[in-house]
Amino acid sequence: TNYRAHLIEMSRRVFISIAITSLFWFIGALCFIFFFTSPSSEPSGHAPQGKRHVSNLGAGQELPAVQLGPEDEAEKQAGYSRHAFNQLVSDRTPLDRPIPDTRDPLCRSRTYPVQMPSSSVIIIFHNEAWSTLLRTVESVLNRSPPDLLYEVILFDDFSTHEDLKGRLDEYAKSIPKVKVVHAKKREGLIRARLGGAAASSGQILVFLDSHCEANVGWLEPLVERIHLNRKTVVCPVIDLIDSDSFRYSGSPLVRGGFNWGLHFKWKPIPHHELKRRTDAISEVRSPTMAGGLFAVDRDYFEEIGSYDEEMDIWGGENLELSFRIWQCGGILEIIPCSRVGHVFRKRHPYTFPDGIDHTFSKNSMRVAEVWMDEYKKFYYATRPDLKGKDFGDITKREELKTRLQCKPFKWFLENVYPELVIPDENVLAWGEVRNPDSALCLDTLGREEGDILGLFYCHGGGGNQAFSLTRRLELRHEEFCMDVARAGEQVRLLECHGLGGNQKWEHTQARALYHPASGQCLDRGSAESGGNIRIAVCDGRPSQLWHFSQYFKQDSKL
Repeated sequence: TNYRAHLIEMSRRVFISIAITSLFWFIGALCFIFFFTSPSSEPSGHAPQGKRHVSNLGAGQELPAVQLGPEDEAEKQAGYSRHAFNQLVSDRTPLDRPIPDTRDPLCRSRTYPVQMPSSSVIIIFHNEAWSTLLRTVESVLNRSPPDLLYEVILFDDFSTHEDLKGRLDEYAKSIPKVKVVHAKKREGLIRARLGGAAASSGQILVFLDSHCEANVGWLEPLVERIHLNRKTVVCPVIDLIDSDSFRYSGSPLVRGGFNWGLHFKWKPIPHHELKRRTDAISEVRSPTMAGGLFAVDRDYFEEIGSYDEEMDIWGGENLELSFRIWQCGGILEIIPCSRVGHVFRKRHPYTFPDGIDHTFSKNSMRVAEVWMDEYKKFYYATRPDLKGKDFGDITKREELKTRLQCKPFKWFLENVYPELVIPDENVLAWGEVRNPDSALCLDTLGREEGDILGLFYCHGGGGNQAFSLTRRLELRHEEFCMDVARAGEQVRLLECHGLGGNQKWEHTQARALYHPASGQCLDRGSAESGGNIRIAVCDGRPSQLWHFSQYFKQDSKL
């Protein structure tokens, strides 16, 4: 009996010992988790040294597509009218839906420093649809490490929709990290972003549009690049969210460029940049950014002049900031392991008080006048209608350029964007290509690679009517060359290969555009404005005569 009592007593003591030990380790684990992974109470909060593994929360198979019936057509069209996307499908799509992980598989095993600065995500909106706005917010909250996300600032640029007032304020009160700021008047995207930055406290500013979805592991790669070099401004790869079905799909890895009309363009990564990178997930140096989605160190953003506050509403600010970053000592990168989806709309659903063309033109003129030096003449060559127009006072921006000791635009072209064709340096003729007999000009008609070259009434505005005859005898529109496979065929827009052949054209003394590979000439034929162009037997008829706006070097063929 005594032996049994002794065993019971020993068992009781062992049990108590194990229980106390387990409780001790449990409390210790809780303290460790709380101390090292809880969100920082300070804007610059850091975690201890070490390596963090990227979070994969939120990845998964996409949900089945939302199906609409005939009874939904009126509501669907009303949503399109308000927002230029299918609001009804968005409203019926869960705010926290799983989306496919579109990163390169190498990204999933990457590790990042544990000690990195926290971020303020700033989302500007004006009359945004409730569901797309909240889906943007929910994706950021759900897919960002808590210690790297200090706050989400929702800056309301004087919306008139009622649900974006009291209802949104109530929503924000229920989520500690979300803060709503209402502008007292319409500011426009540029000044609204400055207002959002002023209301934020994080060391890193992350700007997002209000119809996005942050993908898994999106924030860590952006923060790391800035953490390593505060003068680096970074952009995620922008994935596609279909404006009708809201299907999420990955985008190819490209980088930002522009044309002489100062329109942003996505461009393939050139060979010299591919050679510089060490692997498929290395950062991509980009001449320009799209402008809607980027991250920057708060102090550096202020040092280089943030935004040009004299620019209005929207347009041109992305190129202005891009030029300034590069010319004033910074670096602009696209980060392959950071992916954010974006709803691309075919039109702007909001209004511009002075009209979209006037606003964009004024902003672009400010970019050209401050940053492009003698090369601004090529911008005005694409927009001769703007010569002499008012672009406001640029004194402060010129003083900023001097104070920061920024490099000239020539340096930018030679070192950052050498692929851009410079009209008077490597072309023989440039501008619109006019057929005097008809007052029609060659025009891409907004078509894409592989499509047929068209004609349209000459408007003198450049854009789709800006062509060049290069020293390689290419008839070129930006990165596309005019290509004809066989005699009598229509002319197509194809990527320039630099090998001559089907892409070689000669401008004769008689002003014909002769295609040696086929032995025929460019001919308008009977085509009217909006029609297509082809080649035909050369006979000197008026429909085969073409004149460029500018000739840069007299030549035996010019």
